[in-house]
Amino acid sequence: MVDVEMTIYHVLTNNLEMSELYKCPTNMTTNLIPRPIIGSYFLVSGIALIIIYLPCFVVMIKSKCRASSYQLMMLLAVFDLTSLMVNSVTTGVLGIMGASFCHYPLFVFTAGSIGLGSWMGGCVVCILLAVDRCVEINSNFPLAIIFHKQVFRLVMIVICIYWVYASFFTNPLLFTAQYSSWFFDPFIGKEGDLYHNIPHTINNLLVSASSTPLYIYLCYHLIFKFGYSTSMWLYRSKQQIIIQAVILCFFHATAAYIYVYMQFFPTPSWLIIIGQLAWQYSNGCVCLAYWTLNRTIRNAAIRMMLSKRIRKRFKLHMGIDEAIAAERDGEVASVSNVMNLMSGTAKVAPFLCESFL
Repeated sequence: MVDVEMTIYHVLTNNLEMSELYKCPTNMTTNLIPRPIIGSYFLVSGIALIIIYLPCFVVMIKSKCRASSYQLMMLLAVFDLTSLMVNSVTTGVLGIMGASFCHYPLFVFTAGSIGLGSWMGGCVVCILLAVDRCVEINSNFPLAIIFHKQVFRLVMIVICIYWVYASFFTNPLLFTAQYSSWFFDPFIGKEGDLYHNIPHTINNLLVSASSTPLYIYLCYHLIFKFGYSTSMWLYRSKQQIIIQAVILCFFHATAAYIYVYMQFFPTPSWLIIIGQLAWQYSNGCVCLAYWTLNRTIRNAAIRMMLSKRIRKRFKLHMGIDEAIAAERDGEVASVSNVMNLMSGTAKVAPFLCESFL
């Protein structure tokens, strides 16, 4: 299924020499094809998403919570940040330059290997996060055993092994400036069928086939089983979970299907760009969800980045203690108003001990 000579493992164990299938012909014309607009978009948006994601990642690292969902979130953050460096930053730089595989073969080969491994590893984590959510709303869910302490350790080891396999032992994605996207075919005049990555195809089809029904199951139970809750906090939490589930499932499924399709069939340029955008936001939508839909992580990140004096000046009171102090300074009559105002924050649920996807 996998030809080791077409992998980064072969390159690393052969003095950084690639196999003949990836050596660009000496008589091949390698003109630069600059695409400054789309390249600038990917570069700027990629850097922005990484900057937005990093504070959330640091908050998770500093937290003492070690729930299974929390560990998956941290691992997903590693995969997401790594993928954004490839599908956004590297894509943007190469797109602005108009450079393709044959201009920087070793760099593109390495970046494509890392990007592919991070995508495939992240896919598994997203599926497990969906399963974890299903277990939370239904303790009798068939796959609940995955999150038992001893079993979950083995699951985390398997994910890491899968990432190593995908990164080092399958043929990588390679950037093509003409389409501002990544293909397994280096477009150096050889048959494209020689470069198909079957593990990647299986991974993408399984991701789409499993994540979609899992998120449908999740949304169904949240809507019909908890749809009549009188608790405003439960209602808002349910609403946020559904929104995050739909967004994450949409981008992952879209990227998975399009990337499989365009590796096997002629694909119009506009669909290729949509696939690239879907890959970017399958990683970037997570941090956007943290900042817009998850009050716990957002507040913790703001408290970490801004001093208490600045938060007080701009009325960014991000903790129960600070909110109470602010009310006392303003001579507000009842502290109970503060508690109602801050409902749904870390006071309600243990800090980061709930799953957010």
